[in-house]
Amino acid sequence: MEQIVRKNGLLYTPDLHTVLGVDIEAGEFTGRVPFGAHYIDEEVFTECPYEKIDLPDSVVGIGAALFKDSPDLKTVRLPEKVTELPPYLFSGCTSLTKVKMPNVVYDFPEGLFQNCSSLADIPFRAGIKELPSFVFSGCTSLVSLVIPPTVERIKENAASGCTKLTTLVLPVSLKELDPLAFEDCPNIRNIRISEDNPIFYVSEEDGCLYERTATGDKLRLSVAGAQATTAGLIKENVDDEADPEIEAFYTDEDILEEDDDFSAEVSGDDVAEQAVAQEAEEEEEEKSFHTGAVSNEELANLFGNEAEPEEEDEIAAVTVKITDSKTQAILDSVEFSCVIECEPQGEPPADADLFVIAEMTEGEGDARAFTPKLDAVVRRFAQIKDFKRIFMLYGLPVDNDEFMEFYKLYVSNRNVVFACQAANAATLSDYGRKICEYSRIDLGAAALTEQKSNVRVKNSELIKLIIQDIK
Repeated sequence: MEQIVRKNGLLYTPDLHTVLGVDIEAGEFTGRVPFGAHYIDEEVFTECPYEKIDLPDSVVGIGAALFKDSPDLKTVRLPEKVTELPPYLFSGCTSLTKVKMPNVVYDFPEGLFQNCSSLADIPFRAGIKELPSFVFSGCTSLVSLVIPPTVERIKENAASGCTKLTTLVLPVSLKELDPLAFEDCPNIRNIRISEDNPIFYVSEEDGCLYERTATGDKLRLSVAGAQATTAGLIKENVDDEADPEIEAFYTDEDILEEDDDFSAEVSGDDVAEQAVAQEAEEEEEEKSFHTGAVSNEELANLFGNEAEPEEEDEIAAVTVKITDSKTQAILDSVEFSCVIECEPQGEPPADADLFVIAEMTEGEGDARAFTPKLDAVVRRFAQIKDFKRIFMLYGLPVDNDEFMEFYKLYVSNRNVVFACQAANAATLSDYGRKICEYSRIDLGAAALTEQKSNVRVKNSELIKLIIQDIK
């Protein structure tokens, strides 16, 4: 029988190169494997009680089902030198939210993220050519899925049971799609694929995916409600007149209608007087910004006041030095941006930044600015939520696939507001749809309605919201 060495709460081979298991009796293991091990044996951390596991860069190989069925596991760091991932590596890790992947991974194996029901983003790596069976099956937190441009084949049940998946972007490289690849994904509404793909296309009539074959075009993937309505390339499959809940954007009119005491016909002077009166009351109501709901009247006045924010506002625009290289990369990539530094009155949330993507600006050159109304709205959001900074962005390079993949991963767990000119999801521009897709803004009526309520209270929920920005 091979001798086992106990060290650092782990079980090793005598040369300390292979981790064979966790020394449960010692109870010393904290989730971090010390540097020096070369290989982690299969199923070492199966059904483990740890929330975080960190594997050192000395490791060059890991065994199958290494973290399988670990319901408490939330984050994992994989070694940089591991380029081949074993099957069912994270299968059944229902709390998993983040995986630090190596820079180079040649393939995604079968069942890699099966039933990872809390994973909202797939950490893809360039070069993957196939999505095998059950690789994302049961990932019920996935709302949008953008498949890398190198993938050529998607196998049976690759993403089956992704019940919240609404947007699917397929690569121009796609050559083979199994009919059951997206089995039991009932809420897919938007399918996109480049017109340059010679095999597959999305019909402008019904929004469904078809394959060109020698015997005629064949339906390969339907969108929700396709039989009852006509859908464009990324058009909501909901008739706005039949379903009034689709009018779920934050709009001036929407907010005004919620407040019986505010008239849409009030003059500019009257609005200013109301704003002054409200300012006198804000000290008494300040506590509500941090502990409870913000009144509809406050939001009504906010949207109705066309004036620039007053200079004495507690949230002031200043020149801010950005130390985060990824945030700076985004600021450098857009056409126009500015940063507003805030002064939280309460405890800031874990993510204390708000990214605002604007569809329009005012002025040109050095005089360019965001609309006063948008400026006022996002400042109030920051005040309610105790944000530290607001990043105002215009002109994201949505046609740059590499940048947008980076942007999608970066903002997936960050607060994002998209300020558009459309009144509802059906009238969004193509640019707006791309921004929502990559920002993980759910265009479903229920989700938008929930987000409208979310921005009115101080809580830990991320903001993923659309507001209508009109002059």
